[in-house]
Amino acid sequence: MSRVGKFLIANPNFPSESPFAKSVIYIHEDHPNIGTMGIMLNKPQGTVSRFCDHNGIMFPDTQPVMHQGGPVNHSALILLHTDDWASSNTVDVTKGLRISSDSHMFLKMSTGNEPLYWRAFFGLCAWRPGQLDKELEGKFPYVKNMWLLADATDDVMFNYDGEDQWIKAVDLCSKQTIDYFF
Repeated sequence: MSRVGKFLIANPNFPSESPFAKSVIYIHEDHPNIGTMGIMLNKPQGTVSRFCDHNGIMFPDTQPVMHQGGPVNHSALILLHTDDWASSNTVDVTKGLRISSDSHMFLKMSTGNEPLYWRAFFGLCAWRPGQLDKELEGKFPYVKNMWLLADATDDVMFNYDGEDQWIKAVDLCSKQTIDYFF
């Protein structure tokens, strides 16, 4: 069963020293032979305009936040966005959501050509084939119940950030679990 379109949420008991503590990860790729990839949604790391200034792009002086998408490949620039927009390297993820990753996307957006909802990242999260299954099942050397899974919602994805987003995601997981049983 594919986990694409799911939130992977750090359990409240996740070790605080881990870079994944209180994290919400959106899974955008999940293949048994390739592995799983996701983007950590709630770890702000400066503003998009500051990032663009360093790269010679005149981005409007707005407050969109740049996020640390994960500990893998920090040079990867990723834009998670609604499907009303595309750039030169855009792929569909789920109905309504796309991911873009190219050098033109911030330049396009700086002119006002941008998606309705979006979030920008550098880096990503990745698991080898079968690794996330082992983590979720708690197979050695992993600890059981460190991750929670929930169906992603646009509200939690785009309307919250930081620890507030993690709290909303944990609440969403609780609600979905209760709804499943009752």
